[in-house]
Amino acid sequence: MTARRVPTSTYRLQVTPDFDLTRAQDVVEHIRDLGADWVYLSPVLQAEPGSQHGYDVVDHSHVDTERGGDAALRGLAEAAHAAGLGVLVDVVPNHVGVATPEANPWWWSLLEQGQASPVAWAFDVDWEAGDGKVRVPVLDDRLLDAVELRDGRLYVGETAYPTAPGTVQDGDDVETVHARQHYAFVHWKRADHELNYRRFFAVNTLAAIRVEEPEVFAASHDTIGGWFRDGLVDGLRIDHPDGLYDPAVYLQDLADLTGGAYTLVEKILEPGEQLPSSWPVDGTTGYDALGVVDRVFVDPAGEEALTAASGAEPADWQQLTHDTRRGIADGILGSEVARLARLLASTAGDLPQERVVDAVAEIVASFDVYRTYLPEGVHHLIAALERAAETRPDLDDVIDRIAPALVDPGHAAALRLQQTSGMVMAKGVEDTAFYRTSRLSSLSEVGGDPSVFAVSVDDFHQAQRERQGSWPHTTAPASRCSPSSGRSGRAPSSS
Repeated sequence: MTARRVPTSTYRLQVTPDFDLTRAQDVVEHIRDLGADWVYLSPVLQAEPGSQHGYDVVDHSHVDTERGGDAALRGLAEAAHAAGLGVLVDVVPNHVGVATPEANPWWWSLLEQGQASPVAWAFDVDWEAGDGKVRVPVLDDRLLDAVELRDGRLYVGETAYPTAPGTVQDGDDVETVHARQHYAFVHWKRADHELNYRRFFAVNTLAAIRVEEPEVFAASHDTIGGWFRDGLVDGLRIDHPDGLYDPAVYLQDLADLTGGAYTLVEKILEPGEQLPSSWPVDGTTGYDALGVVDRVFVDPAGEEALTAASGAEPADWQQLTHDTRRGIADGILGSEVARLARLLASTAGDLPQERVVDAVAEIVASFDVYRTYLPEGVHHLIAALERAAETRPDLDDVIDRIAPALVDPGHAAALRLQQTSGMVMAKGVEDTAFYRTSRLSSLSEVGGDPSVFAVSVDDFHQAQRERQGSWPHTTAPASRCSPSSGRSGRAPSSS
């Protein structure tokens, strides 16, 4: 492994089948001339066929062939290093793409063999809730009439699904064969409340993996480790750490794998929230910094006029976001809330299940941060429990009953709650409430609070002093211009 490097600025390249790693080599010197000292690559492991973003990884064993493959990544890394630039790569540890089962060996094996699959441990499936089968929400109103049996496989449209060995016989119809499989096709609308595998937020085609298991970590990170052993990559950007079972443990495993290389996390911090100090990382990808930079350029004198001009601006941002989060918990993330309630069944005792589900939904709607990290962030959880009980006094007895399990770092429900609250926050606030406030659209950037209109120059500088003192190598947005080339570019830059 090479000596540890730290960037002063990075320039992100979206690597696609049309702009692959070979073509990216052609812009290395341009990036250097712009003033950036690292090349920052979007995800490059094998993704869904034709994927433009790369966050739907289907095979961790090699670089995406459509993006140039392993040899092209090596070529780009060598070109970058020859130009004096570091290389940072975006890594997706939480989930894999399952839209095309044939493209994902792990998912294909799971569907074909069920719990007997040698990689069944890789996926976060509640088998009991699905009567021993994985529910696959791909049917429309035609239900099984939309499924065809061809060449020993089941097809929904042109998407193939495997059949378990020995389950297809001459003369079988679709319904008979389907009943023999380790998966069950269901209507897509049932995913919100009856899905039994964890997803990335509410995306059915992104199935979460259990990277907390040593075997899953090793299998999904062996190629990444090789990049560092071979001196190709200098740092990583970790996508969506809040979806992980235990982010701190994962990040320590990653640090051990990379030799403590430069690492950023795509962590959304609410105003005033701090990144857990125990994490072996260099900082965040800069949403928090961007929120302050945005607002120091906003004239507070314009607040009254813009608020009036927006017309239907919500009067109470906290109430609005509570209600939108609750809508998500009751709606598209109902499957996750129901799974949490099942984990609390022994604690809840004889309480009706629907009241436990109601209480869990109210608790996840009451968080003021994306996720609490037990035990160090327990105060956020206690505050959410108190808010939920205050808002819904009729659920006070249920909340009292389940609270001890939720604050116990070793309880399965406490860990599942931590994975769930961030999903509810993201979908309820970013994807819903942000679209209901319109006085100034720049205030509705990820990680921001639209109810905070502006910050003073003094507050801005205080925020930078605190950031420099706590996380000197975290990233923040910056604009760089190269006098020699006359060209300018936008890049996230280390403060």
